Amino acid sequence: MQAPDTPQNEIERLATLHALKILDTPSDQAFERMTQLARDLFDVPIALVSLIDQERQWFKSHQGLDVCETNRTVSFCAHAIVLDGPLVIEDTHKDERFADNPLVTDSPRIRFYAGFPIRPLQGIAIGTLCIIDHQPRQFSDRELKLLGSLAGQAEELFRLHMLQLELTQTASRMQKEQKLLKILHQGITDYQALMSGKRLWVFLMEALRELTDSDYALIGEVLPTNATNALKVHAITELSWNEESRDLMDQLRNGSLTLTNPDSMLGRVFAYGEVIISDDIAPHIKRSGFPIADTPFHNYLGVPIFSGERLIGMYCIANSKQPLNQALLDWLQPFTNTCALLINLYSQMAEREQVMGDLAAARDQAETASRAKSEFLSSMSHELRTPLNAIIGFSQILANSRREPLSVRQQRQVSQIERSGQHLLSLINEVLDLAKIEAGHMTLSIEPIILANVFNDACTTLEASAEAAGIQFRYTSPNDQWQVNADYTRTKQILLNLLSNAIKYNSPNGSIDISVAHLVDHVRISVTDTGPGIAPERQHELFEPFNRLDAEGGGIEGSGIGLAITRELIERMNGEMGVDSQLGQGATFWFTLPTANPDATADAANVPHSVHAQPSNAFTLLYIEDNPANQRLMEDIIEEMGEITLQIAPSAEIGLEIMRHCSPALVLMDVHLPGMNGYQALEAMRRDPQLQVLPVVALSANAMPGDIKRGLEAGFNAYLTKPLELDKLEATIAQFIQAGSGKKP
Repeated sequence: MQAPDTPQNEIERLATLHALKILDTPSDQAFERMTQLARDLFDVPIALVSLIDQERQWFKSHQGLDVCETNRTVSFCAHAIVLDGPLVIEDTHKDERFADNPLVTDSPRIRFYAGFPIRPLQGIAIGTLCIIDHQPRQFSDRELKLLGSLAGQAEELFRLHMLQLELTQTASRMQKEQKLLKILHQGITDYQALMSGKRLWVFLMEALRELTDSDYALIGEVLPTNATNALKVHAITELSWNEESRDLMDQLRNGSLTLTNPDSMLGRVFAYGEVIISDDIAPHIKRSGFPIADTPFHNYLGVPIFSGERLIGMYCIANSKQPLNQALLDWLQPFTNTCALLINLYSQMAEREQVMGDLAAARDQAETASRAKSEFLSSMSHELRTPLNAIIGFSQILANSRREPLSVRQQRQVSQIERSGQHLLSLINEVLDLAKIEAGHMTLSIEPIILANVFNDACTTLEASAEAAGIQFRYTSPNDQWQVNADYTRTKQILLNLLSNAIKYNSPNGSIDISVAHLVDHVRISVTDTGPGIAPERQHELFEPFNRLDAEGGGIEGSGIGLAITRELIERMNGEMGVDSQLGQGATFWFTLPTANPDATADAANVPHSVHAQPSNAFTLLYIEDNPANQRLMEDIIEEMGEITLQIAPSAEIGLEIMRHCSPALVLMDVHLPGMNGYQALEAMRRDPQLQVLPVVALSANAMPGDIKRGLEAGFNAYLTKPLELDKLEATIAQFIQAGSGKKP
């Protein structure tokens, strides 16, 4: 028998083997499964993971073999280590090195052996993965390669074992560090949950006690004062055993008591930022005057908590079972840093909660104010428009009366009444518009509109006013193919406002130039006057509500909110507005609107036009209104129209009775009625088969967009607002005369 030689790197090899600390370790399922796999793959009775020690070979796994080690001198694997490569012996009886080996001549009677070196660290072979058979056999290159792959897996298992060993060893020299890391990890990852109530402070206090094996702990927040710092205790270990001490603990916990003595053991920490370590604290406690003086304290550690250079808190422990020294202080530094982080987060979140609470309260207050404002606007709209309805309506009747024409002087007086009423109405409308915009209640119908239509509509409306003021209008209607995405009515309102201002604030015998430019994705409309101009430094004041740039004392009427409304409307329609002016050189007010899709079409029929068809004969109109002035106004209006029979009912109940006995062609109904209101009357009509087809037009001083929408959705065929616009009323009546021309009373 030939004993194996000693490898040249034996000292290094043994050091590597022993560094693994795997010799004489218990059975490992991972190794057992691997050797069982080797037995199955190669169909052999024995598979081993063999490690070559100084005097022995020891088997980490020995499937099919009862012994766990043998002497190194008879080891086949030791030969593979010397060879530093795979060793295959197809028939031991024919190999003089092994023919008389006890492992061949006696149990386990090896006839075939194949071993592949295992090199888990630095490529140094410490043993082999080997397979053994009781019969001679051939071993192909493919099988040898497969055995090498299994040996590589064994190397991974050894490396994993060493890693686990290192982790275990680290855990057994770093149990406290693990505990510290766990606490730090929990504090960082669960900080949001810890921020509610006192959870953060209790968590930190209990963590501190656990880390330091202490009976007592305290943690608090430093509050700067004019004199010195104070300490607000957030968490403290229970120390109460009598009424006086219980009361003290309650005051400390609920924050009603802060500590301010800078010369106490606590004070030196929270007032001066000192670290205090002491094993003799009884005299200090007795001098403090606290009712906890009889508590047996053995040691004390007080630590300030800094955020940068700012002292924000402190903690302290007492009766620790660990030595209180600098080493412990250094070890606690990560905990102290985490305390600083969490205290800052606590302060920020508390501040944010306060801000959010204030914002919520402000939001609720704003919503309440907005609702009150909306209700006030609706109420004021009704209350202001109702008397104006009579003022403007009667003035129009007087001015247009064909039966009793007025004298020239009376015409002038009545005209002044109507102009004043219309001016008051425009002021009311502007104030309500501004309020609706500010409250977010202004609704817009954005759609492709033909710019030429709204342009010509607005200019035609004001041509007479310009001519009366001696102002020359100079404009060319834009291309009728140009379209913008905008609200038709509001765009017209914008143009009317700018043109009205250009007329009012122009120079005598001045002019107004209106131009339109198409600029790729938007259209720019400019209105240029020849007035006195506006100083550049005051141009921003133009858009401030109720600011008339010192024109209040002049003879030009105005509220000073038209331009504010105009700019808001333009911006709501995704446009821009500006002004270019110099003193003495006139002013150009311009605005832009986005162009519509080139493929979009605008039906000119959708542009509202008044219908002025004359009413036919034999048309009965029922007017339900409780206000006598409004009743008389309607009588005069209908009298001027002629060929219409007017019936008046002072309440909805009476109106319903009239309808049932003499079905009218059209019902005009005020919404605000005594007893049954207009909505209730409409609902009753729609339930009555006899009355449900009658057209009903609402007439109300409630002129907010929401009021009109509600009325139309309720089933009114149309909704007219007070003060009445005679043209619109006549057009509406004519519309229903045409629709019901086949009906005769």
